Amino acid sequence: MPKLIDKAARERWVGEAAWRVVVRDGITKLSVRNVAAEAGMTAGSLRYLFPMQETLRAYVLDLVRQKVVDRIAATQPLTSIRQTVDSYFSQLLPLDAERRVEMEVFLSVGVLAFTDPVLRPAYERAHRDLQEGCRQILALLATDPGYGELDPEAETARTHAIIDGLALHLIRQHQDEDNDWAMKELARHLDSLATDIAA
Repeated sequence: MPKLIDKAARERWVGEAAWRVVVRDGITKLSVRNVAAEAGMTAGSLRYLFPMQETLRAYVLDLVRQKVVDRIAATQPLTSIRQTVDSYFSQLLPLDAERRVEMEVFLSVGVLAFTDPVLRPAYERAHRDLQEGCRQILALLATDPGYGELDPEAETARTHAIIDGLALHLIRQHQDEDNDWAMKELARHLDSLATDIAA
């Protein structure tokens, strides 16, 4: 078991090194040699973990997905259901430096999945997880009395598309620009889902 834990930790170390290469130098520099140098290890050691460049790229995408899952799992419920839902959805948006790196890596590596059959499953897995995450968060929102008639299944696709769109626009703007607008737009969307007759 310790060896398995050590291998998992080394894989994550390499994956994060690959992220730094992508963000700093661009996707064309994502090679075994460059990532090995960034991780402070030999190319042979890296190839032991990831025999092919394609497997490294797939892991890089999976690592983004896993980090998002871990972050949401660690998010504590807030005072109200709506506040909790806002907090969960905010974890899906690149609102700080860490999440921005994740999104930049996902977009840079993910675009290769359209022509790379090795990458495609990891990309589709991330897409499905995000969609399911949206559905689960909307299901939580539906337990709020003000959203009693909300159908999470019917609203998942639209909410997923809004999250994707907001994330893309946040990445396109300069990282020093204000990003409060994104949560305001998300709040407007969630407000529009309220079904409280008194509202």
